[in-house]
Amino acid sequence: MKLLAAFLKLIRYPNLIYIGLTQFLLQFCVVAPVLANSGERPSLSVLCFVLLCISTVLVAAGGYIINDYFDINIDIVNKPDKMVLDKIISRRWAMAWHTLFNMAGVSIGFIVAWKIGQIYLGFTQVLCSLLLWFYSTSFKRQVLIGNVVISLLTALSVVVVGFYEKQIYESLEAIMSTAGRKLIQIIGVYATFAFVISMIREVVKDLEDMIGDSKDGCRTIPIVWGVLPAKRLCYGLLLVLQVLLLLVEIRVAIPGWYLAIAYLLLLVQAPAIYIWFLLKKAHLTEHYHKVSSLIKWVMLSGILSMIFFKIYH
Repeated sequence: MKLLAAFLKLIRYPNLIYIGLTQFLLQFCVVAPVLANSGERPSLSVLCFVLLCISTVLVAAGGYIINDYFDINIDIVNKPDKMVLDKIISRRWAMAWHTLFNMAGVSIGFIVAWKIGQIYLGFTQVLCSLLLWFYSTSFKRQVLIGNVVISLLTALSVVVVGFYEKQIYESLEAIMSTAGRKLIQIIGVYATFAFVISMIREVVKDLEDMIGDSKDGCRTIPIVWGVLPAKRLCYGLLLVLQVLLLLVEIRVAIPGWYLAIAYLLLLVQAPAIYIWFLLKKAHLTEHYHKVSSLIKWVMLSGILSMIFFKIYH
């Protein structure tokens, strides 16, 4: 049981659940209802969609493993009590699991792409796998680029569901159809939300991990630019998030989705404002950890808002 618990911790199973939940809700609460309104059905069968989710989760799990593999020296300083590698799971086994997960995730991705006759879509998982490798080995130690890469990958976990719909990939005419335009708009909003909230969390994590990062020679935003500029970047991103949510609320007010507006106000916007106040006062590692944890809850609340598309459609 101890080994299983360590393995689940290594692959960040709560984050993998987030990814799977995001894709599930997007497919069955957004894509399917939008297409049903136009008399169409999703391009992916239920089995193919499940395989796509498994593929994404496996590649992400491999990414978390390789990240810990190259972060051992940092984790010894930042979180020695939470370390799994070298204490419970050996580096050799970690690399083996990383390779297995990547091979399985990429292979399943190509199978799904082949099933819908768009084999090139399988390279999406190859790209993700490569970016996660280079993030762990290089990008995360460079100012800003690591934050952007992870945020883009977070957004891509949303967008990839749309990639497999014929209204997106088939033709310009399909994209310009009512269903195509609506899918692009909704998926675009959630992808933007995922990117912005992920960027905020990545910068906050850099603030939390400054001591270990600096000892390992990392050039993260707070180390290179300073703590205050890093916080100001987060403030700016929080403002962008609030504007995005306000625009969404204005848009859904037109058809009278008032319950959705109340949900966004109470469970997404209000906590985001609270994050701003917490971050302003934060100056210790535990303060930044609390902010980071709250951001994860805002991410979850944002993801769950997809349910309203199912309710109102």
